[in-house]
Amino acid sequence: MNYCSVNDIQSVISNDDLVQLTNDSGGDYVDTAKISEAVLYAENIIDGYLRGRYDLPLAQVPDELKYIAVDFVVYRLYSLRMYTEIPRSVNEKYQNVIKILTQVQKGIFNLGIESSEAFNNPAIKINKSGSPSSVNKYYDSKKWDEYDL
Repeated sequence: MNYCSVNDIQSVISNDDLVQLTNDSGGDYVDTAKISEAVLYAENIIDGYLRGRYDLPLAQVPDELKYIAVDFVVYRLYSLRMYTEIPRSVNEKYQNVIKILTQVQKGIFNLGIESSEAFNNPAIKINKSGSPSSVNKYYDSKKWDEYDL
């Protein structure tokens, strides 16, 4: 599922910065393949947070996911440069991305799309971590509390 595109990234990072972040050969061009790899990386991580809560691939990408994906890809591009310090604003946006994705996974942040059938099925219970698990008559929430660290 394409949550964002190379063009989306090019619209938020200057061409000069993209050359520095993507070009390993010393040229003065943007290596769009590196951007595409970062987009794919971010999409796979985002899918990991969405899997189980939403049926994938999504029929339509909410704007919120596009913004999240763009911030994630920007962070990924900076993080691939060992000797480049990640700007504070990029790092803060990345921290916010992870926070929002965790909230999406737990159902706290609503993307405005229908949850998967598993989450709408009363035979499936959400455990403390926010992931689906089958109902277990031996381990109710009080029993699980005994195991909290």
